[in-house]
Amino acid sequence: MPIKTVTCHVAECDVCGTAYGSDSGDQRAVHATTCESAAELVHEDPEWLITADGRVICLADDERHQAALDALMPPAPQSVCDGQIPLPIDL
Repeated sequence: MPIKTVTCHVAECDVCGTAYGSDSGDQRAVHATTCESAAELVHEDPEWLITADGRVICLADDERHQAALDALMPPAPQSVCDGQIPLPIDL
């Protein structure tokens, strides 16, 4: 029986280190043959996110994951005016 090297790719959450697929009942990470195929698997799962800069984030419901998602959002818009906008008098 020959022994050969096999390279596999496993996507891991950048926040908590959970391997993709290991959060299922059988606790087995999903292995892919290429980096691209691992990204495709994660991309198809609504419980995981791949950011534009290549970060992988599972959508666990805790403060660390929420902070990572909040950091992806653009800054809040600046208010255009202070207080209430006056209504026109000639209604």
